[in-house]
Parts: sequence; structure tokens; C-alpha cells
Amino acid sequence: MKKLYWILMVMMILLLPVAALAEGELPTEPFTWEQLATIAGAALATLLIVQLLKLPLDKVWKIPTRIIVFFIAAVVMLLATYFTQGLTWNTALLTLLNAVIVALSAMGAYEMTFRKVDEKKAAKIEEPAEAAEEEA
Repeated sequence: MKKLYWILMVMMILLLPVAALAEGELPTEPFTWEQLATIAGAALATLLIVQLLKLPLDKVWKIPTRIIVFFIAAVVMLLATYFTQGLTWNTALLTLLNAVIVALSAMGAYEMTFRKVDEKKAAKIEEPAEAAEEEA
């Protein structure tokens, strides 16, 4: 883990001058409707919103997370489309299809990010159980 940390720190230090020389203006707003209308922007927003709402929703209702992810992705994409280019039946149907891609992207990003954390938790749980079996 420390090795990964140091690699990321070195990469950030090396990329700082490149970021400073970048042409154009850096974004000052967290999200814009144009950014949310893209697959990447909608996937990021969906991932963040789901992580915020998942625990409270699990306490009240036992809704599968995949359904929540698709619903939030669809709402984000429909709102972004409405505010950027207007919403018609054609764009709404296409936006719902794109929401599937956004939902799958958000779920994949979550899996890639937290897979190692979940594996470490599972390993810690298994270690005491194995030690107890050996003692018996």
C-alpha cells in the first residue's frame, strides 16, 4: 500500500507543471449541466449520489442497489439532457439507453475502487476463524 501511495505522490508532483501550463480556464464549478450530460460526468455523479443514499435507503427499504443506481443515472441524465438540449420523446428514450451505460460504468468504478478493501476485510474475518479451528 505504501508503494502505491508513493507512486501516486510522484506522479502528482510530476504532473503539477503540466496542469499549470494547460491552456484554457480550469473549471470552477463542481458540475455543469454539460458535464453531467456526458457518460463520464453522469457516472461520477451517479456513483457519488448512490454512495450518499445507499445506507439510509438500506435501513428503510431493501431495494437492490443496481435498481437504485439505474434510477439515479436515469434521473441525472434526463435532467442534464433537459437543461442542455431540451427533452423530447426521442432524446428521452436515447437518454434512458445511455443511463444503462452510465449505471454500468458507475457500478464498475465502485467495484474497481473497493474490491481490494473488501478483500482485506474478508481476509481479516477469515484469519480469526481459521485460528479458532486450529486451536480446536
